Amino acid sequence: MRLTDHTDYSLRVLMYLNQTKRLVTLNELSEVLAVPRNSLIKVSNQLAKLGHIETSRGRNGGLQINRDAGKLTLKSIILQTEESFNIAECFNDANCKCYFMNLCPLKGRLKGALNMFLDALGDTSLDEVTPIENGR
Repeated sequence: MRLTDHTDYSLRVLMYLNQTKRLVTLNELSEVLAVPRNSLIKVSNQLAKLGHIETSRGRNGGLQINRDAGKLTLKSIILQTEESFNIAECFNDANCKCYFMNLCPLKGRLKGALNMFLDALGDTSLDEVTPIENGR
């Protein structure tokens, strides 16, 4: 299972904002997280629409985490930001050309592994994975 860059960046942005607990500019995020500014614009727009962060425009603008966002589970964040969980061709029946499509038990095993992966993150909050500033 590989997360998209968009989901990876979303997690990093939320972790950094959760760590700093202050207004942060896109330029600061881009520099600190080593993420292209254009990617951060897309990520921040989605996170704001989801209600996880607040954004403000202008000279004194930036991004700030919403108060309860630290309680979000990693599973919920990933489910909201990941476009697709088609980890193999057979997960998309319309495009599957696999010879074994209707006979193969592999799809069920892969689906089970994906569910275990997501369930393992269902008990972990953003607060739990946010490093303490100048700490761990």
